[in-house]
Amino acid sequence: MSKRVDDLFDLRYGHSLELNRLAEVEPPAGVNFVGRARTNNGVTARVLSDETPGEPGELTVALGGEGGVLATFVQPEAFVCGRDVMILTPKTRGMPLAERLWWARCIWENHYRYSFGRQANKTLAGIRLPSEPPAWVKDAAVPDYKSLAQPMTGYASLSDSANWGYFRIDQHFTICKGLRLTKANQLPGTNRFIGASEKNNGVTALIANIATFDAGCLTVPYNGSVGFAFYQDQPFLATDDVNVLVPKRPLNRWAQLFVATVIRHEKFRYTYGYKWTKERMEATEIRLPSTPEGEPDWAAMEAYMKSLPLSSAIATAESDILGQ
Repeated sequence: MSKRVDDLFDLRYGHSLELNRLAEVEPPAGVNFVGRARTNNGVTARVLSDETPGEPGELTVALGGEGGVLATFVQPEAFVCGRDVMILTPKTRGMPLAERLWWARCIWENHYRYSFGRQANKTLAGIRLPSEPPAWVKDAAVPDYKSLAQPMTGYASLSDSANWGYFRIDQHFTICKGLRLTKANQLPGTNRFIGASEKNNGVTALIANIATFDAGCLTVPYNGSVGFAFYQDQPFLATDDVNVLVPKRPLNRWAQLFVATVIRHEKFRYTYGYKWTKERMEATEIRLPSTPEGEPDWAAMEAYMKSLPLSSAIATAESDILGQ
């Protein structure tokens, strides 16, 4: 048995403010301004406002906007809204954050129903949702953002590595092509399918087909979203528009994330008429910190990546995958 959105939440229209009529400020002054954006929790600015703000923990839902209809977020701070944003307050007092996040995702999954200018002003309340969250949601712990935003280690500068050198990609990676797999041959499942995408770590589907590549390598589209390199931390399949870079020696995720960023800076060299094929990628030289012996300084790359903000979040994700 399903439930409606208004079975779970009290709905009220947001403040319908115009951003261009508000004074924008830097935090901690002011409050968050939530618009109809699909990114950054819907927050598009920090503003001064005399309106009574929404409460931390309430949900915001975009009722219109190109591509953003039903973009739903749990707001962690006080906020005011732009036009066509609905505020949802849980009817159950003390609803856990993990459960609110789950319902937000359920609402968003209905966005495909709205296109070509159709808005959700009159239909949001009646959207059907599951009767209750799965058991794992109630037991889930939501990490604290402030702790995850911290670097793992102290400051490390790239200038700490005295030398930089150019290295052919095929010196340190074996480059393999993905395999063509049409949608008709994809079965619903849990294995990652990596496509020529610049979003979601390259994952375009979850399928039951047997994974053909192990975790611990890079994927780089040579067609479509050319050069958007991602590190894959779980076994996966890849389409034939993707080159898979398998390290020739054990390399941890930190060093590979560094290499992925360097590879992304090479993508401007390639277009639809000049694709980054397997052969061209093998011969591509990338610039990396190097040791006095002329080898890539993997330790320096790792130290630098661990010193960046949000590196604690990467370490937490790694621990979850390894079951530590």
